Amino acid sequence: MIKTYRDTVPETQQSAHVDLTWGKQPLTLKQAAQYVVCTPRYLQHQIRAGRLKALKPTAKFLRIRRAELDRFLESGATVIGPDSE
Repeated sequence: MIKTYRDTVPETQQSAHVDLTWGKQPLTLKQAAQYVVCTPRYLQHQIRAGRLKALKPTAKFLRIRRAELDRFLESGATVIGPDSE
């Protein structure tokens, strides 16, 4: 039998908490949204608009490099909502 990461972690430590301390691995859309503190949908709009670069190795997978997220944040990207005026 092959042991997986889930088999080695105690049940109490298995949670929905996302570890953002990875080295240079690209982040999923959900992890990237938590890193930037926005919604995944906002990031999808920014990717479609060409303001944020993403990796799409297959039709279903989307990954974003942390360096791209930092560049996006430093570019002055803002989230505009109804209470921002």
